[in-house]
Amino acid sequence: MKTLVNFLSRTVQRWPWLVIALTVTLSLTFGALSGNFTPQEESNEAFAPDAPELAAAERISELFGEETSTSVMQIILKAEGSNVFSVDGLAAVDSLNRTIAEGALADRLIQDRDPVVSFITPVLFGPAAATPPTTDEAVQQAFSAGLAALPPGQAGFVQGMVPTDADLTVPYSDQGLMVVFMRGAGDSADITLFQEESALAADQIRAAVLPSGISAEPFSFELLFSDTDEFQSEIGRLFGTAGLIITLVLALVFLIRPRNATGRVAMRLGIVAVAAGIVLVVIPTLATILDSLFPDFLKDWPGNTFFALTGVLMLAMFLAWTFIDRNLRRTTADTVITLVAILFAISWMNGIGYLLFQDQSPMAQILPILLIGLGVDYSIHVTSRYREEIAGGAGVDDSVRKSIRTVGVALVLATITTAVGFLTNVFNEIPALREFGALAAIGIVASFLLKLTFVPAIRLVLSRRGIRKAIPEPSQLTAGEAPALGRLIGRSAGIAKRAAGVAVVLSLILGGVGAWGWTQLETKFSFLDFIPVTSPLRATFEGLIADFGGGFGETTQVLIEGDVSTGEAWNAMVAANRAAADTPNVLVFGNQPSGTSPVLVIGQLATPASPSFSPAVGQALLAVGGDPATGIVSPDADMSPVYEIAGEVAPQMMQQVLHQTGTGYDAALFDFTTQAGESQAGRLRLDLIDDFGQVTDLGLSAVATSDEIIQDVVVTTLRNSQVSSLFLTLAAALLLLVTNFWFEARRPMLGVVTTLPVVLVVMWSFGLMAAFGIPFGPVTATISALAIGIGIPYMIHITHRFLEDRHRYPDLGTAIESTLSHTGGALMGSAITTVAGFGILVTSTTIPFRQFGFVTAYTILLASLTAILVLPSMLVIWARWHQRKDTPGTSLA
Repeated sequence: MKTLVNFLSRTVQRWPWLVIALTVTLSLTFGALSGNFTPQEESNEAFAPDAPELAAAERISELFGEETSTSVMQIILKAEGSNVFSVDGLAAVDSLNRTIAEGALADRLIQDRDPVVSFITPVLFGPAAATPPTTDEAVQQAFSAGLAALPPGQAGFVQGMVPTDADLTVPYSDQGLMVVFMRGAGDSADITLFQEESALAADQIRAAVLPSGISAEPFSFELLFSDTDEFQSEIGRLFGTAGLIITLVLALVFLIRPRNATGRVAMRLGIVAVAAGIVLVVIPTLATILDSLFPDFLKDWPGNTFFALTGVLMLAMFLAWTFIDRNLRRTTADTVITLVAILFAISWMNGIGYLLFQDQSPMAQILPILLIGLGVDYSIHVTSRYREEIAGGAGVDDSVRKSIRTVGVALVLATITTAVGFLTNVFNEIPALREFGALAAIGIVASFLLKLTFVPAIRLVLSRRGIRKAIPEPSQLTAGEAPALGRLIGRSAGIAKRAAGVAVVLSLILGGVGAWGWTQLETKFSFLDFIPVTSPLRATFEGLIADFGGGFGETTQVLIEGDVSTGEAWNAMVAANRAAADTPNVLVFGNQPSGTSPVLVIGQLATPASPSFSPAVGQALLAVGGDPATGIVSPDADMSPVYEIAGEVAPQMMQQVLHQTGTGYDAALFDFTTQAGESQAGRLRLDLIDDFGQVTDLGLSAVATSDEIIQDVVVTTLRNSQVSSLFLTLAAALLLLVTNFWFEARRPMLGVVTTLPVVLVVMWSFGLMAAFGIPFGPVTATISALAIGIGIPYMIHITHRFLEDRHRYPDLGTAIESTLSHTGGALMGSAITTVAGFGILVTSTTIPFRQFGFVTAYTILLASLTAILVLPSMLVIWARWHQRKDTPGTSLA
């Protein structure tokens, strides 16, 4: 490590311009490539590629095409303070039926059955349908009579279209549901058109002429996915604001107070102006709170204008500081150099990521936050040591050399340990985690190289060319950045000097509490969380969940592969279909599961009472020993002739449920309408596996899949993988640190002492998630990586500086106080910068980003506090133990 650091130090001192030119060239090259490193479209593939449920979804698209299930739009009719079972409710449904039939989705409506079903369907098609009721009482009587005449399955379907607390004995309800059945997008190119048509249809439904007091609010998943502009705009604003805040706080950390009055005025005006601009940028993200206090105050708030204005103010501040005062010029230079180096590191990572992976996984999108945290940390430590040496009277070249060779050793150790820890993910079964681990290692190494070459090279060039014509007073730089912060952190050494044992015992107890809290952590993911809380569509969907059990927008498919043309296979499918009708969360229409399947299609074509009856199909079924009442055929029958005739009679229907090859039929598809939701998706998957047990007993495969089931599998797989990756990363870090301190100082236990606080940080972070009710999901799953990625460098900085100060000061108390005053102050400055920046995410209108901002902020804060409060106590206990154990004169380092 020292050889590498010495090489980098000599290179920077001899050829600083070459280092700068090479860095800029590489950064521009990688930056051009990084523009192509965009998120992949199908994020589920990145998380669970080997899951049979995901493979089944892909196989369904391959065998049956993209259009394998019916799309649904649901409309909630509300009659404020009155009853939807009324003449007005009937008129509203009639008006909406005409609007839908003549609207933007007219060509997509399912034509082989009623495309629109509503809560008032028993009135429209019941015994009294020939004579439309003209009074509210007549409507209610017609509904009750029609509902009683329906088969149990259809009656249950209709009952699901009123709120769960509605009184159908009257009947009375202030809400009712309409369901529109449509053909979905035919292929990926049709998705955008379908979304546009759905949005236009939603506008037409809202604008429909309805009786006074009745409103209609449509919902479909296509509407959700077509309305992403606001979300993207907010994310850009949040991360941009985080960048502005980090820049301002970094400038405050690097601030050297001006000597003259003009400089002090410029300093105050610049900080106040930028801070005010940032507040104005943040205000739009607080709209949900402020709007309740000041209605319509933020209706047309120009957030983007203030964002641009804040950027201009920050640029003006740095320009003014550069030309008004030498001390402020140093502040500007150090801040800008740090930010440029961080951007370069991100461009290196993304550029190399494009060369290696082409597409960006969802987890990789969080890595810039890790690099910003590490970049700020690395730069502050390098700059801090440089200023410390300058303040001590060393020349520019000597200060650069000393800062690289002292801090550099700790940075090499931190970089290797953290990078190798993340590289353990390359053995993970999840591609997203493999990519995440590889890119994290690349980004960490890039950040290290830039902070130990580009940053000191720029500093050397600036100082040599006389931009800083005067050296600040030693008193201004003695403590590195933010002298007051360094002195404050130094006082915390009293804990290590006077109560080290108490601090360690207390931290271990709290770590145990955190570990227990981790076991109570809920695993949960909902796509709804990514919909802004201010979105009307979100409110509509929440109403569907709360009042209608989720409504009718969910479909679950079961893919069967194998020879499905045998009589045994057909009978097993008939039995599975019958079992599914009794399965919780599978909706039933008539005596059949709602949806479509080979059993349902053949049954409709072969049953004389069915509107779709085909005598040819009926005769074909009888020819193979089929029982019209049960659908069961002779076990040794060949169903191919039946399938072929049905395919000729109803080709489109059959193509959606059976796949034919040159030698026969090798796949069947069951498509059920379900109401499991995200919370019951796992249970539904297991129930359907049981239902199709007879099918799998024949050697055929049967896999249940849906968006909700895949999400459940993804979260479960991710949780298990993250736990294993966490332990592998910690084990790799421990091994490397133990090995390093064995060879460097003959003190292998220092590796254990340095790693243990990181374990505590991870325990506390997940424990607090449980305490605050924040679930484990794809976004919060990255917290352990952040805790380790930022926590390990923090601990290494403290331990390495302590070894150095232990050589310098014979008194243990003085050594630990020096460590905390210098490295502890720089470390806390780094933590404050990152926390202040990404803490702004808690103002997001999307729940995952709120949670991520909050958890990231307190995790980084926990890591920094552990490094300056817990680790020093452990180091003091370790040093005292060696003082008693070693003979006089033996080095403790």
